[in-house]
Amino acid sequence: MVGADIGGTSTRVAVADTSGRVLARADGGPGSPVGVGLDRSAAEIRAVVDRALAIVAADGAAAEVRAYVLGMAGGSQAKDNPAFAAAITPDRIAASPWLVSDLAVAFCSATSAEEGYVLIGGTGAVAGRVVGADVVAWSDGMGWLLGDIGSGFWLGREAVRRTLLALQSGAALSPLNRAVVAAAGSADYTTLVSRCYAERPTALGRFAPLVSAHVADSPEAPAIVAEAASALAATLLALAVEPGLPIVLGGSLLAGPTPIAAGVRERLAELSNPVLPAGPGALGACWLGLRSIGVASREVHDRLASRR
Repeated sequence: MVGADIGGTSTRVAVADTSGRVLARADGGPGSPVGVGLDRSAAEIRAVVDRALAIVAADGAAAEVRAYVLGMAGGSQAKDNPAFAAAITPDRIAASPWLVSDLAVAFCSATSAEEGYVLIGGTGAVAGRVVGADVVAWSDGMGWLLGDIGSGFWLGREAVRRTLLALQSGAALSPLNRAVVAAAGSADYTTLVSRCYAERPTALGRFAPLVSAHVADSPEAPAIVAEAASALAATLLALAVEPGLPIVLGGSLLAGPTPIAAGVRERLAELSNPVLPAGPGALGACWLGLRSIGVASREVHDRLASRR
């Protein structure tokens, strides 16, 4: 199986055998067609896939690639595009590329279940109900201008906005405010505003980690975290979550032990659903490939996810 997770900041590829053993991994730069266009997307994907397959070949494995699955955000312009499919497929791969949602591969990275929910908190914020390889319902994911409440962009914007309010009023700057000023390179109100507007809007996400870093020493940071956690939990719960189905938390804000992940888990604690952290999306793509050829045992998924 060749599985890929294609995003706006990175391209990650994994190769696994039918027992769930991971044979190779390779990473590259941005690969989402939305961010870099179809031609650059195809070139980056092909380059990273070639590197992963070269690792497998160097180890002496020359087996047939039986499935080629790519999880991709905003992949609609690439789907069912014969030229794109040809450009991303090395000669060694006879299987046709199968493009699925990045939400589906995030869900499958954490569980062998065929149905459940996934909540992603990264630069953006979105939740979806996954059935098989399809996202049959979703919530938020409307982008920085119209939604993505509680996302990395939203957190970064809040950190900067509250710093600007402190500068406007002449109040003493909190440690979070001072960290924002240091990261932006200016404590001057007008200059800080100008520098933020000079960048692409989603670049405000770079200030997001400062919020978690200053939860213990800045009064506004816990308030921002609490608001983000409530918003993210509400995004998921808007899907009318059915009891018992797994919920997978993914993205930089939720997959690890962050204050926001803890807040979301606290707000979901009354549900009967198991809440799981997402793993590498490329492995979730490999799992979809395995299922497509009839391999669906939990033992294989556990091995693929390195739990056994």
